[in-house]
Amino acid sequence: MKKIESIFGFWNPTKKTMKRFQVLHDVLAKDHARLELGICTLQNEHIQYQHSFDVYSLLSDDWQRQPPIGGLGIAFFRPSPLFLPQYGVMPLYLIGHIAVAYLGVIDNLSQIREKLISDGVQFDTTNGAETLSLLFHHYLEYDHLSPIDAMKVMMTKLKGQFALMALVTEGKWLMVGCRDYPLAVGRMRNDSTVYFCTDTKTLFQFTPSMTSVEGNPKPRVFCGTIPQSDDILLSDSF
Repeated sequence: MKKIESIFGFWNPTKKTMKRFQVLHDVLAKDHARLELGICTLQNEHIQYQHSFDVYSLLSDDWQRQPPIGGLGIAFFRPSPLFLPQYGVMPLYLIGHIAVAYLGVIDNLSQIREKLISDGVQFDTTNGAETLSLLFHHYLEYDHLSPIDAMKVMMTKLKGQFALMALVTEGKWLMVGCRDYPLAVGRMRNDSTVYFCTDTKTLFQFTPSMTSVEGNPKPRVFCGTIPQSDDILLSDSF
């Protein structure tokens, strides 16, 4: 089986009902039946989470009754651990009002976890994405930062080569960041949808119009909210 592992996100300012991840499913199912797929979409004031160990199972009755919809979403997909058991826990985590997915290597993740524990933060798992979600929550709730500032501070604090995506109910934000890690950004020609993906081949199935952001050791952040903004905001390297 060809190894593939990627995070994917989309932003649409019109807040129309969307089924972008159904398209993602069709794209993945062409060549990769044995994929684990985790999806988070923003639904009004909460985040909906869906998960499967087999892409084809997303065609089940439950999926058809409640497909992922909304103007913001993130996903993580990789070979299913049912077939490649060496893969660990999926690095996508939801803690209620914040969902985070990441890919790559974050060198100081364990130190950040230890610091949060010393501050009294309780963990339920050893998932690195939980650490990032709780760190983001800490910046929002205890440091009283805005979602954009929280993302910038977190990207500055994290060291390594990685890409991450965060979905936040406060302000209805999609945050995408990368540091010295491949990330492609694409836009649909017929609407305002912007896509992000660490796998250019997958993103090409949505739009051939894309820009690659990689190789920069300084962090970059993309931010989009609905319905306040009309376009994705880019924070240059900082």
